[in-house]
Amino acid sequence: MTSKSMTDELLDPLNRLQNLTQKLFQSLSPPSTKPPPPPPIESFLDCEVVLSEALHVARQHQIKQRRIEELKAEVLDQESKLREIWQELETGRRELGKILAEADQRLETIEKAKAAAIPYPELLAYASTLSAFTSAPPNMPDLSLPGQPPPPLFFPPFPNEEKMRKGHLNTLDPLGKPGETHPVGQAPSAPSPTDGRGGRDILQQYHMNEYAGHELPGQPFNGLDLDLNPDLDLDL
Repeated sequence: MTSKSMTDELLDPLNRLQNLTQKLFQSLSPPSTKPPPPPPIESFLDCEVVLSEALHVARQHQIKQRRIEELKAEVLDQESKLREIWQELETGRRELGKILAEADQRLETIEKAKAAAIPYPELLAYASTLSAFTSAPPNMPDLSLPGQPPPPLFFPPFPNEEKMRKGHLNTLDPLGKPGETHPVGQAPSAPSPTDGRGGRDILQQYHMNEYAGHELPGQPFNGLDLDLNPDLDLDL
């Protein structure tokens, strides 16, 4: 049994009702010819019942169709939102790929730096041997060989944190007992150029660095020492 469409279910009772109505009007026409017998009343009632049921079914179909249209619009809206989410995910994936690639490069750089790391004492020893050279002197001994003397101590040309915390007053002489007086921080007077002992020699001695011959006891003299402030006591 084939199911009828909603259009057929609505048109069938309407066609039957139309035929019954035509027969009824023909039976009421003037008796020029013999009129057909009028249709029974029950046929009209049956047709009305069928038409009422068809209209009720059509009403249900309209409600369901309206709901279907609402669901279709909602599906289209959700699909549009889903496409936007996909685009955002794709953008995030590309950005994350760039970040991961940059992180891999940084990790590779860190690993290379660790592999090529130079020991701190060796670096300081090498720096202390550099003076007017752009590279290590040709006669610099290889300190890594056995039997070589220990490298000379490195004195940086700047005060360390402890000296900066102590300040300049720490380099002066300590205060004496109460009542004792002595000059503090008195600069030596400049000699006169016309001094009888020889003005040029005296001026040269005055401007000469009094720490030029600075040498720690027990340490060999290092001519390539980078210590620019030998007057600072860096012993901890």
